[in-house]
Amino acid sequence: MTSLPGIPLKSTAIALAFSILFGPLGLLYASFWGGILMISIGMIVISSKLFFPSIIFWMICSVWAVGAVEAHNKKILVMKDRN
Repeated sequence: MTSLPGIPLKSTAIALAFSILFGPLGLLYASFWGGILMISIGMIVISSKLFFPSIIFWMICSVWAVGAVEAHNKKILVMKDRN
């Protein structure tokens, strides 16, 4: 995997690991604004103290993290191909 100088590619495995371990905080690695949004929503979901919605919320964060990293890397590779 190569990238443009100064713009590194992000690792999908690291994004997934961070989001599984830390939920919305781990999403910050993949998508800053996505992480901020999910932290805000997470305060409500987690404070409800319901198990099932909390698990679903955690899984959404993980899927979002992987998608955000793949979109980031794709954008970087398209910019590389143009140059």
